[in-house]
Amino acid sequence: MTEVKRPSVALRASAAVELGTGTALIAVPGVVMDALIGSSPSAAELVARVLGGALLSLGIAGALEDEHSPDTGVTLGFIVYNASTAAILAAAGAAGSADGALLWPVVAIHAVAAVTLAVGWLRPRAPRRGAR
Repeated sequence: MTEVKRPSVALRASAAVELGTGTALIAVPGVVMDALIGSSPSAAELVARVLGGALLSLGIAGALEDEHSPDTGVTLGFIVYNASTAAILAAAGAAGSADGALLWPVVAIHAVAAVTLAVGWLRPRAPRRGAR
C-alpha cells in the first residue's frame, strides 16, 4: 500500500492565494492591475515578466514530476514563481514603474511564501515509522 503524500500547509496556502488572484485577474483585470501596478505606462512589460516567471514555474513543476516524490516539482515551481514575482514587483516598485496600493503587501506575501516553501522543502525529512 503506497502512502499518499499531502501538500504542505504553505503550498496549499500559496495555491489558494494564486487561485483567488487568477480568478480576480480573469473577472476584473483592470481593478486588480490598478491596485497592484497603479498608473504605470509600462504595465504590459511588468505583467509579461510576472507571466514569464509563472510559465517558468509551470515548466519546472512538469519537468521535475516524480512518482516517488510528486510534490518536488510543484513545490519548486511555487518557490520559483513566488521568488520571481516578489523580485520583479519589488524592482518595479523601487524603480518607480509600479505604484499600486497593494504593491508592497503583494511583494511581501510572495517573498514570505517563497522563503517558507524553500525552508520546508530544504528541511530534512524524518524517516516515516514503518518505512523500510
